[in-house]
Amino acid sequence: MVGVRVRARDVTFLVCDTGPGIPEQHMRQIYDEFKRYQQPFDWGEQGLGLGLSICQRISRMLGHPLQARSIVGRGSAFCVTVPRSAEGAVAPAAPRAVPVQTGTLGGLRVLCVDNDPEILHGMRALLGRWQVEVATASTVDEALQTAKTHAPHVFLVDYHLHDRLDGLDCLDALRALQSTPFVGALLTADGRPEVQSAARERGYRLLTKPIRPASLRAFLAAHHQAGPPPAP
Repeated sequence: MVGVRVRARDVTFLVCDTGPGIPEQHMRQIYDEFKRYQQPFDWGEQGLGLGLSICQRISRMLGHPLQARSIVGRGSAFCVTVPRSAEGAVAPAAPRAVPVQTGTLGGLRVLCVDNDPEILHGMRALLGRWQVEVATASTVDEALQTAKTHAPHVFLVDYHLHDRLDGLDCLDALRALQSTPFVGALLTADGRPEVQSAARERGYRLLTKPIRPASLRAFLAAHHQAGPPPAP
């Protein structure tokens, strides 16, 4: 349930659920990065434990208190409180012109590697709108085989592949197949400094999930304009 409570000086937005609830001893840890209260779910729910950490950072930046309460067996409630402005204090925003993207990325060949089929489907749809030739792979071995036949110009590889290699090692293996300059990006929601450092040291661009289409397009366009290597 999503609700709003309006008071004289502030407004509180609430998100409540009727889930299993969170024990009191775990409530202090719910805002820690990559910390999740582990409890089995019938629907196979998974996550990285980043959502509440991100919400807390945003609320602190804006100066809006974020609160949580939970009762085991009954559910949890999260709320954020924001101040009300005086009536008429905020002028209507002028309509903004929508930037028009010119040109396409036609001719650019990209290999996307991810163990999540829904993410691969989304990448195919997004890149396809930019006229990119997209190949996908869900395993390391499939990626290596596809690279030999597809001859990609750019490689987009997820970090947590849950395979014999992680994303960084997969990029290394793909680079070993290339006889032309290698362009690779590591896609991840893992914000640990050691992951970022490892990507930089190996010469790979790091794109943080959720990927912003504008950032992805700018990354691809930079290499497309530089001139992709010739087709095999």
